[in-house]
Amino acid sequence: MTKKVLVILAHPHLNQSVANRQIAEVLKNTPDVTIHNLYDNYPYFHIDIKKEQTLLKQHDIIIFQHPFFWYNMPPLLKLWMDEVLTMGFAYGSKGEHLKNKKFMLAITTGSEQMAYSENGYHGFDIHNFLFAYKQTCQLCQMQWQEPHILFGSRKTTEEEIRNHAEKIKKHIITLTEAR
Repeated sequence: MTKKVLVILAHPHLNQSVANRQIAEVLKNTPDVTIHNLYDNYPYFHIDIKKEQTLLKQHDIIIFQHPFFWYNMPPLLKLWMDEVLTMGFAYGSKGEHLKNKKFMLAITTGSEQMAYSENGYHGFDIHNFLFAYKQTCQLCQMQWQEPHILFGSRKTTEEEIRNHAEKIKKHIITLTEAR
């Protein structure tokens, strides 16, 4: 049985994006992948919690795709997490709806990879900034997958973006076919 993938896309200005828009285009043409654009669905930040929880229950692999803003996620995704990943649903004694689902990040940064190092502009490796995602994954009993990070996305060519998107697609296909 093929697994179903939910890509939670959170880009406040997707129409102005080059990288995230192109990645989403490649992923939406992948079998068993649902692209769920939070900013299209909730432009006024009024989240339908039951709808979102149902979507999560219907999928086996959850991917957050977004630009990396101020070492974190865009504000609507943070609100989504606060409102949707509740005790009794995502964690706690009865919160096992996400248990054993695979979780992956597909993020883009404005800075080059070198900037995310001890001696770089940001002073830390990018993985240091991903702690909250990993901890959420652990709390919800999901299986952390290595993230796909497109560094320096403002300076990448369309071919580099497409190659990056194809790597994500290939990883998704591998996950959906795994037992």
